[in-house]
Parts: sequence; structure tokens; C-alpha cells
Amino acid sequence: MDDVVIRASRPADLPTVADLRWRWSVDEGGAVPSVSAADFRDAMAAFAADHPESHRCVVAERDGVVLGMGWLALTDRPPTPDRPGRRVTGDVQTVYVHPDLRGRGVAGRIVTALLELADDAGVERTSVHSSVDGETLYRRLGFGDTPLLLQRPPEA
Repeated sequence: MDDVVIRASRPADLPTVADLRWRWSVDEGGAVPSVSAADFRDAMAAFAADHPESHRCVVAERDGVVLGMGWLALTDRPPTPDRPGRRVTGDVQTVYVHPDLRGRGVAGRIVTALLELADDAGVERTSVHSSVDGETLYRRLGFGDTPLLLQRPPEA
């Protein structure tokens, strides 16, 4: 896939990033939106502008068109006696590739770029909440199960 470039997102990309998220959630996933697509684009751009240090977005671009995305959320952690400096964990989020590019390794390249960002930030642990479809990809890239990473789901 030499014609696909993986790069850091730019502010001008955020409307398209929002459209990809909309497509994934609403068009493919059947979610019922509570805002218009235009308002969602504004919300996505505002989110990125408000969180430049804690949330990094990368995109997959082909011929000048953004067709994939992924986010890395960074969370500072309190120091420990053996690590009194900055401690950070990462969470891979919202990895999506347009159907036109699926099955071509683009998602793996997006996740690899996010993991490189995590490494550059000194992240000590990176997690992901995977879909069933994405599990094989994440395992291939080194993610695995851990018995003590627990989560409390929202109450139904």
C-alpha cells in the first residue's frame, strides 16, 4: 500500500475524521445520532483542539483523501518511588478504516504509528478495547490478555 500515507492529523482533517467516525457509528453501526453531522464535525474539531497533549490522532491518506484514523489517549499517572518522573499510560482508541481500504494492512499501519507515538511519549503500558474484528490485529501487534486489568462497565 505504497499509495497510502500514515501521518499525524492536522486541524483541516478533523471534519473528515468526524465523518469517518459518523460512518462507523451511524451508517455502519446503526447508532442514532443526537446531533447533526455538521454539529458532530464541530464537536470533533473542538475535542481535538481542547486535547492536543492527551489525545493524538493519526490518519491514513490516499491521493489527498483521509480514509482512516486512529487515536492515542495519554494519561498521566502518579509517580512511584522507583519512577519519580513522569509516568504515562496509553490507550489506542477509535481505529477505523474506510471499506475501500480494508484488508490491505492500513489498520495495522495506523496502530503501529500510534504505538510509535506511545513509545516516543514514554508510555509504560498501552491498552486497547478491541472489537471482535480487531482482536487478531491487536494480538499480532503484541497486545495480550492481562488478568488484573479490570473494567467496570456502565450500568445498563
